[in-house]
Amino acid sequence: METATTGFLLARLGAEARRRWSRMLAEHELAPHHFAVLMSLDTAGPAHQQRVSDMIGVDPRNTVALVDLLHRRGLVARGVDAADRRRTVLSLTGPGAELLGRLREQVETVEAAMLAGLPEPDRRALHDLLSRLAATV
Repeated sequence: METATTGFLLARLGAEARRRWSRMLAEHELAPHHFAVLMSLDTAGPAHQQRVSDMIGVDPRNTVALVDLLHRRGLVARGVDAADRRRTVLSLTGPGAELLGRLREQVETVEAAMLAGLPEPDRRALHDLLSRLAATV
C-alpha cells in the first residue's frame, strides 16, 4: 500500500480501529458514542447535555438517546442546573466510573493489538502526531 494516500490509510485504519472498539464495547451492550459520553463526563466533570454533545461531536437530538441508555443503566445521572433550571446537567455515577475504568483497560488491550507492529517509540510518535493533527481539524 505504498501508493495509498495518507487520507486513505487514515480512513482504512480508522475503520479497523472502530470495528475492533465496537466489538469490545458491544460485549457491554454499548456503542462508541456511549463510551465517548462516559469519557467526556470523566474528563470534564458534570456538564450540560449540550456541552457533552459538543465534546463528542454528536447532534444534541441524538445525544438524548445515548444518555437515556446510560441513565437507565445507572451509569450517568441527570440533574437540574441550579443556575438555569431549564438545563439538564449530566454526571458520571460510581458504577459509570467503575465501568469506564474496566473499559479503558480493554481499550488498552485493543490498541496494543492494533499497534503491535510498531515499537514503543513509534507508537508514542504516532500518538503525538495524531493528537496534533486532531487539534487542527
